Amino acid sequence: MQITKQTINMSEIIKAGQKVKVDISQIIVPQYHDRTDVDDDNIISLTNSMSEVGQLNPILLDKKADDHFELISGLRRYEAALKLNWSQIDAITFENLDDQGRLLIMIAENAQRQDLNDYDLVNSLVHFLAVSTSKSDDDVKAFLTKLKNHDAGNVKSLDFDEKKLKKTMEDTLIMTDRYSLKNLIAKLKVLNFNPKIIKAMQEHKVLFSYAFLLNKVKDENVINDLLTRFTSKQLTKVEFKKEIRKAIGKTVNGNILPFDATIKKLKDYSKLPEEKKNAISDKMKEIDSLLAS
Repeated sequence: MQITKQTINMSEIIKAGQKVKVDISQIIVPQYHDRTDVDDDNIISLTNSMSEVGQLNPILLDKKADDHFELISGLRRYEAALKLNWSQIDAITFENLDDQGRLLIMIAENAQRQDLNDYDLVNSLVHFLAVSTSKSDDDVKAFLTKLKNHDAGNVKSLDFDEKKLKKTMEDTLIMTDRYSLKNLIAKLKVLNFNPKIIKAMQEHKVLFSYAFLLNKVKDENVINDLLTRFTSKQLTKVEFKKEIRKAIGKTVNGNILPFDATIKKLKDYSKLPEEKKNAISDKMKEIDSLLAS
């Protein structure tokens, strides 16, 4: 199945699949899939749920020529079914998918379920762009970082090929019916978050907005302490945010302590001579570049 933005929306594509029961022994898990948050606790919890109420959502499979099926989405449901010793599992199957189509269906299914954490979501969108543009994941990440720096004014201009690639990526993400290049660039830094914070996101214990703030804390012990207190409900969301602000050099009311004097002086920026304005502008670009890296 060759999927393009002119085809139909993703909900219609998923409806076009065939709902069947598939022998679990026929299913192959590919090297790349949408989940890095599959651990024993997750699987045990889902196994208990499926044992009590059954399988609520079918997994998605790509039917191969040798009568085997490659998993598109539903790794945790598949692993839980294995633990329950099920011989068959409910699935929606597709045939003759190319790599782009398979990834697009995976992304669309997760968007509908809304249970994919932002770390895995960004990884899956980066990989989707990589497959769609015949580039590596690292190449896509590097280009997205360049686009972010360009938007911040740290990169003067894009050449013709870079503008063309940007347009291709924008059009590619439109195919998801949900995500945009701008959204992806805004969340790109999640890939470099502290591993403890990423794990908390994968376990759906911390939202991106809190994780983004917490990642500014440099002390590993403070990060661990705040995560433990928040996830054990010792801190409310408001208290959690206040504690994070304290840890990164802010007062409870949000004033930035190390830069208060500088910010006050910048209020007179418009009155400064052009030479000083240009010098300040250059320094601000350096700061933006450091923050974006």
